[in-house]
Amino acid sequence: MLDAGDPAPDFDLPRPTTDGDDVYRLSAATREGPAVVAFYPVADTAGAAALLRELAAVDWAALGDGLAVLGVGVGDREHHRKLTAEVSVPFPLLLDQDGFFADMYGVLEPVGEDAVRVRPSVFVVDQRCFVANAWVARDGGDSLPLDEVRSTVASV
Repeated sequence: MLDAGDPAPDFDLPRPTTDGDDVYRLSAATREGPAVVAFYPVADTAGAAALLRELAAVDWAALGDGLAVLGVGVGDREHHRKLTAEVSVPFPLLLDQDGFFADMYGVLEPVGEDAVRVRPSVFVVDQRCFVANAWVARDGGDSLPLDEVRSTVASV
């Protein structure tokens, strides 16, 4: 997993919509301010929805101008479509269909001979595209440390 101080791998990821795909680039999102990037498994609809709703409940605008919040679902388009129909959030939900970028961030783990899973995770990325804070859920159902995330966003 990436830690604070590591370069954050840049990405171009689609935001699937009914009209096609809009593409988001992390380095473009951080031009005006930091970014909060949340990875989640799209097949775990309940877990992903809970994480996204928790992030959506934060008043990110109060922490400063230019902040971007990006959800990055890992999995197939059909599960992503179902999740986006179920949860409404004020930030884009992108799709890392093959888990390439989740792997670069170190949040994929093997769960069998040919299977992997993505751990729910949140990264704060500064304007230079370096990780300022990283959190990855463990098997015990760790809670997202929102106070720590907010504090990091306010300080970068």
